Amino acid sequence: MEDILSLEIFNLKPEYIKIIMFVFNIIKCTLIFIITMKLLHFGANKAVEKINSKITSYERKQQITTLKTIVLHALLTLIVAIYVMNMLFLFGIDVRPLLATAGVLGVAIGFGAKRSVEDIISGIIILLEGQIRVGDYVEIQGMSGFVEKITLPLITVRCDKTGAVYFIRCGYIDSIKNHTMQYSYAFFEFDVAYKTDINFAFDTIKEAYKILTSNEQYKKLTLGEIEIFGLDEFRESSLCIKCRIKTQPKGQWIIKRAFNKIIKEQFEKQNIEIPFNQVVVTSA
Repeated sequence: MEDILSLEIFNLKPEYIKIIMFVFNIIKCTLIFIITMKLLHFGANKAVEKINSKITSYERKQQITTLKTIVLHALLTLIVAIYVMNMLFLFGIDVRPLLATAGVLGVAIGFGAKRSVEDIISGIIILLEGQIRVGDYVEIQGMSGFVEKITLPLITVRCDKTGAVYFIRCGYIDSIKNHTMQYSYAFFEFDVAYKTDINFAFDTIKEAYKILTSNEQYKKLTLGEIEIFGLDEFRESSLCIKCRIKTQPKGQWIIKRAFNKIIKEQFEKQNIEIPFNQVVVTSA
C-alpha cells in the first residue's frame, strides 16, 4: 500500500501503477531466487570445506562431499518449485487447482513409475551403505570411470580414457567395483630370465622400492612396505615375480608408473635381463 501511495505522488494513472508494481514484484522475486541459489551454493561449499579441514580420513571427506551434492540437489529443486509457484501467483494463476491436479496425476503416474521408484530406493541403499562417493573410480555394468555426480535415481560416471559420460540408473546396478575404497594396490608382474639369481632379483626390487619412497611425493602415496609374493610362475621363456604396493586411494596408477620406471633402470644397472619375444627369420 505504501508503494502505491508513493507512486501516486507522481500523478500516475492506476493502470500504470499496477504495471509498475507487477514488474517490480517479478524483479523482486527473481532477485530473491537468484540470491538464494547463490547463497545456498556458497554456504554449502564453505560448510563442506570447513568440515573437511578438520577431518583427516579420505573416506569421510568423500562421503561428506557426496552428501552435500544430494542435499544441495534436493534443496535447489524445492527452491525452484517455490519460485515457479510465486511466478504463477503473480500472473494471476490460482495454484491450488494445479496442486490438486498434480496430486491426481501423481497417483496415476505412480502406477507406471515402478522403475523410477526402484531407481530411488536403490540409490538410497547405495548412498547409505557408502558403496560409492563422488570422485571414486568405479566399474559399473561394464562401464568404468570417475564418479562425477550422484543423485538418488542416477549416477554419472566419466570415462578416464575417452572422456565419455555414462548416465547409469541406480535400479539397473547389480554390482559395483570400487577401485578407490579405503586403499588401493599397485600390482606388478616382473619377468626375468631363467639364468637370473632369484634372491638377487628380490633384493633389487626391494632396493628399487627404497628409491621410490625416497621421493617425498611418492612416499605420501604408499602405505607400508612392498609385498613380494615370490617366484609365482614358470613361463615359456621367463620367470614371473609378482609383488604389490599398498597405496592411498587413487594412488595406484601414479605409483605403478613411477615404480616401473625405477625397476627398468635398476634391472639394467644390475644386468638383470628382461626377456622379450623374438622372431627369427631364416631364408633358404
